[in-house]
Amino acid sequence: MKNWEWKLSAMGLLAMGAICCFQTGIFFASDLYPIVLGVSMISLVLGFSVLIRSYRVWERVTVLPDILVLTCPFLLMILYGIHGFSQPLSAQGTFVEFLRWGCYGTVAVMAYYVGCKKEGRTFLKIGWHGMGLFLSLSAIFDIYGLVNIPHNIVYTLNPGISATGARLAGMLQYPNTFGAIMAAFLLERLFALAPLMQKRPSTWQVLLGILPVAPYAAALLLSESRGAWLAAGVASAAGLVLERRRLTPPLVLAAAPCLGAALLYRQLAEVQLAPVPWPSLLWLAGLWAGSSIAGLGLWRLYQSRHHLQIRSLTTMLFAVGLWTASCITVWFTVVDRITANYGTVSARWIIYRDAWRLIQQAPWLGQGGSTWRMSYPKIQSQPYVGSEVHSGYLDMLLNTGIVGFVIVVFMLIGIGWILYKQYRVLVPPYLVLVLHAAVDFDWSFGLVWILIFWLAAWGFSQRNRVEHSKVINVESIATQHHSKQVMHKVICVLVLCTTISLAGLSLRAEMSSSLQRQALQSKDSEISRKLLRSSLVWNPMNTDAALQLVRISSPEEGIGVLTKSLSYAPQHPGLVWKLAYTYGELGESELFIKWLSISNFLDPYNVGKQSYSLEQLLTLSRDQMAMGNKIESYRLIRIGVSHYNKYKQMVKDLSRQDEELHNDRKFLLTKEAEEWGSQLDMLAQSLPDS
Repeated sequence: MKNWEWKLSAMGLLAMGAICCFQTGIFFASDLYPIVLGVSMISLVLGFSVLIRSYRVWERVTVLPDILVLTCPFLLMILYGIHGFSQPLSAQGTFVEFLRWGCYGTVAVMAYYVGCKKEGRTFLKIGWHGMGLFLSLSAIFDIYGLVNIPHNIVYTLNPGISATGARLAGMLQYPNTFGAIMAAFLLERLFALAPLMQKRPSTWQVLLGILPVAPYAAALLLSESRGAWLAAGVASAAGLVLERRRLTPPLVLAAAPCLGAALLYRQLAEVQLAPVPWPSLLWLAGLWAGSSIAGLGLWRLYQSRHHLQIRSLTTMLFAVGLWTASCITVWFTVVDRITANYGTVSARWIIYRDAWRLIQQAPWLGQGGSTWRMSYPKIQSQPYVGSEVHSGYLDMLLNTGIVGFVIVVFMLIGIGWILYKQYRVLVPPYLVLVLHAAVDFDWSFGLVWILIFWLAAWGFSQRNRVEHSKVINVESIATQHHSKQVMHKVICVLVLCTTISLAGLSLRAEMSSSLQRQALQSKDSEISRKLLRSSLVWNPMNTDAALQLVRISSPEEGIGVLTKSLSYAPQHPGLVWKLAYTYGELGESELFIKWLSISNFLDPYNVGKQSYSLEQLLTLSRDQMAMGNKIESYRLIRIGVSHYNKYKQMVKDLSRQDEELHNDRKFLLTKEAEEWGSQLDMLAQSLPDS
């Protein structure tokens, strides 16, 4: 079959994009495993045919930016592989990142190959807008009850999080990243209008070009993400500078659709994204169709030959008026959120400060995947809830140190250079994704990286295919041929080794995850235990399965499972606390105190643990007294009193902090803790002085 390799690569890439949209942007590891398995299988099928027989595909990879884009994901995968053999904080987290970057590298190579073909440009464009329209329209249609997306709308009464009390999160279930992705799709459409108009398109082509503007803009506004709005503003300014000679088409054509999106946002914001379905649907359809037709009409008016200068000036003034009306419509709804209520900003500043202290512990190579998730309870200066560091760049520094950070920066520079040189229209959407990742955990969503590599391939597909047809001397030809052969072999080795390792590892991980899901669904505890034991055989690093097994097992078996699991995650707060809890239940006072001390060090702001520890120490001291072990009972009472005093002091110290306190974990002195602490104090007063 002619071009079957390209068709398979294209279909695999399209399937990858679609699955990313459906599976929460590949945020969860359990969603990642089958995707990695599928991508690696496609890569294996293509393997030798594409990488060895189709030599011409890689003839132009000697360009430096292309080398960076294609090799850096594999370098990061290798870096995580090194961490995997050097006792990272989380073997499971490191393993997941290893799979992620292997998958990203494979997707980058597939996208690059698709972009090499003549039909690749059209395919990449269709795939891009397919993902964009699916994400935006599915989120908007869910508001009207046409589809059902779990957690599509996030409700909150906190004015620092939402001005209207409801935010659109889409398939990603997270408004901020959803907003950034919608901003990327919107800016691509805006700045693509200028080259579209240069081709003298038909009326239908122009209408199709501006139709996506309204849903992209509406979804961006409804996300209420200040970071996404700011990133979009900066990227737009950069795009205006780059495209300063052809600004008229986007300014005129997109003015009315953006005003329509602003009016839709205002209407939905007033009812907290809960409109009356059918009348509101008519309003939605009218705004979308009417604003798109109005944009087309305004452009036709601008192009009219009668009184050209007067009509052009009038049209531009009218377009500016529409843009101003759009801003005013949105401004009066979100003015308080933009000018005040910066609680989330201050919270992130505290997270960044704590993360920087953690980075200094291993600045060069980091501490492996999920470093922040494993460490933040231990190093947090306030009891905030933040299992994500809210900065992709800081997360990369934590995981891979300066070495990994430099690799990522060079890769991003390479992609930016390709887009700048080949297709500047894509620079603004690329900048949105790169800039917003600095203030949120967008890079934890695989979809964001897929879009970045998609843009890189799209930019490469614009490259002039005759630029290398110039006449050169024989020596230059031989040199280039040798360098191309070397790069070709490097890519072969990287992709094939990655594919084989990813296929095997992702299969084991998916089997483990599948067995764990079956155990959760089973109502028979014995069957659940068997399934979870099998899950840990397939993937012994799976700490979630280990904790799940401990909950339904005997204490003796639980201790064995926890001890083994701790060898893969030695500072996992949940594992350590569960081990302390189990020893406490068995009455092993010495081991309980040992692991309680470690647990307090790893997670000091855990209210439930602090309260239970006092209860358990009191119970153990009474048990020891009943058995006649007075010395051990006295020791436990003194430890309990000390623990109670430290607990009270921590609560007191928090209340004395001058800066705004972010006590998201509700770290307070509970009534139960006060009762048990008082009893321990009374017992301590009756102890002999010696």
